[in-house]
This record gives sequence, structure tokens and C-alpha cells, in this order.
Amino acid sequence: MKWLVPVLLALPLSAFAETNTYEVSGMTCNSCVKALKAQVCKLDGIEKCDITIGKMVLSSKAGTPLNETKIKEAVAHAGDYKVIDKAPKK
Repeated sequence: MKWLVPVLLALPLSAFAETNTYEVSGMTCNSCVKALKAQVCKLDGIEKCDITIGKMVLSSKAGTPLNETKIKEAVAHAGDYKVIDKAPKK
């Protein structure tokens, strides 16, 4: 167990970030992408925000979990969109 502490300290902070992929319904064009980016990418704790038609890949800042409720609220606030599936990125 003594070896575990130095190993954990040597890991980059990004190793403790959370990344999830979300399937989003209602997106049909690049305007949809822009609308979602304007709402989702500005959420607190989001480090990386990659949005394409029908899909979002979000990564949290190190040590900060993704807030699923806030993400879904931001998606709904952007327009007639809905998160329909989530899978952790591998």
C-alpha cells in the first residue's frame, strides 16, 4: 500500500476528470449545435465541450463531477432538445 500514494501523486489531474458522451434528440443543423454550445459549454465545471449534430462529449475539470441535472436543463433551455442517452467515454 505504501507504493499507492506516490503513484496517485504522480497522476495528472486530468486522470480525475469525468468524460461522458450524450446522445441528443432534436438537433438537425449547425444552428442547433451553436445553440447547445452557447448553453452547455458555459456551465461551471466543464473543461472540454465538443458538440456535433446529435452528440455531445463533455469533460469536467479535474476533481469536479459532471452535473447531469444542470446539463439536461441547459440542453432543454437551448431549444427543443433532449438528452436521450448517456454513456461514459472509454
